[in-house]
Amino acid sequence: MILYKYMSLGAAIKVIENFSIGFTCLEDLNDPFECTSFGFEEIDTSPITASIATHACKNRFSRKYGVLSLTRQPLNALMWSHYGDSHRGVVIGFDSELAGFSDPEKNIIPSHYGEVIYSATKPHKDLPIINEDELMSIGTELKFEPSTFNLAKRAFLYKSIEWAYEEEVRIVKNIAHLPFSYHFNEGRYKEWSKITVFGRPLYCLDIPKKSIKEIHIGNNIYKNVTRGNSISDTELITLLKNWGKKDIKLFQCKIDTHSWNLIATPSIHQA
Repeated sequence: MILYKYMSLGAAIKVIENFSIGFTCLEDLNDPFECTSFGFEEIDTSPITASIATHACKNRFSRKYGVLSLTRQPLNALMWSHYGDSHRGVVIGFDSELAGFSDPEKNIIPSHYGEVIYSATKPHKDLPIINEDELMSIGTELKFEPSTFNLAKRAFLYKSIEWAYEEEVRIVKNIAHLPFSYHFNEGRYKEWSKITVFGRPLYCLDIPKKSIKEIHIGNNIYKNVTRGNSISDTELITLLKNWGKKDIKLFQCKIDTHSWNLIATPSIHQA
């Protein structure tokens, strides 16, 4: 299965040159409702309310797991506008199996279980209040198992219906074992490296070279030359030609004259 990531040209250059993709902590995603959809039941006789349990779980989940947000669709005009640098960026297509995203032994939520659920209302009062042992297992003992998937699914895979246009698929990994704190200790550990982007940590995972299968070039890619992005016309052409020489399908996105759709055609730079 090919899954896609929208990004700026600069980010795409780093991914394609380093064969590394970044995972983000829940608290650094752009939806403030992340990790609030547990739907814990309210028990009048219990001192632990649904609000307390939700807050405790969110604290445990927030920095112990990394989230990679992908999508099934490389030609979504809104996604290009919001995440593809206003069509000046790039969409990269990854083979989820070759990248290791579908392996249940390596992922808390593998790709084939990671489809985001969009709903008009949150789950409501149907999940038993989590106990202390279960709470402390978050980030340590919690593993992917289809039969006990509910807590992780509520934490990572529920979003408001307003986000449905993204058609998001998430891969979630445990990063609690990495020797990096949230605020400090950039560096490298085995297949991981930690960098800081706009003041927030990004946990970058090495992926096999053959796992990158497609590159979609934005309709406005050449506007990078005139928007102060420190790349000349010659440098951009050279970059695209070098991408075209790789064992990766290179597409140019264009506006369809007869509809509101984007279309993708083989790039003239494909070798």
